[in-house]
Amino acid sequence: MNTPQIPPNRYHPSTVVLHWLIFLLFAAALAFIEYRGYLPKGDPLKKSLRNWHMLAGQLVFLLVFFRIAARLRFAAPAHISGPVWQKLSAKAVHGLLYAVMFALPISGIWFTQAGGREVEFLGWVWPTLVAPDAAMKTSIRSLHELFGNAVYFLVGVHILGAFWHQWVRKDGAIYRMALQRRPSL
Repeated sequence: MNTPQIPPNRYHPSTVVLHWLIFLLFAAALAFIEYRGYLPKGDPLKKSLRNWHMLAGQLVFLLVFFRIAARLRFAAPAHISGPVWQKLSAKAVHGLLYAVMFALPISGIWFTQAGGREVEFLGWVWPTLVAPDAAMKTSIRSLHELFGNAVYFLVGVHILGAFWHQWVRKDGAIYRMALQRRPSL
């Protein structure tokens, strides 16, 4: 049986699919919670948007484990040549993105539980990790919102880096994580 070879300059397809799926879930979670803020108090859609926000966040949390497993199982392509500062900043941004993929869902679960509510995931209830505590809820919620704002910044820097490689360096780096191969020119 012939298995297709992954070009050495591309990520494995499972890593690529997980990258984009997690991105879409982050975008959905942020869109749900942002839109929720524009609705009047008492609007029944507010509760649904919160639930969808929480579901998307929990899916990110679970999928990041698969993403790490795929990253460990399938080697990443070699680093693109460039100055040391670029390589270090890319590693820092990626490390921080992974940290937020864990920190956001965990802090969301904690502040929800600190508010005295159970956290459900597809009919299953998460174990209680934090006892109800109004002061703790406020603190953890602030931290959760800080992590959420960090996502905007980190994803923005990540996208700017991809555009830099695409349009300034013109080194094709953007195709390493593309869903399709680089077009032949």
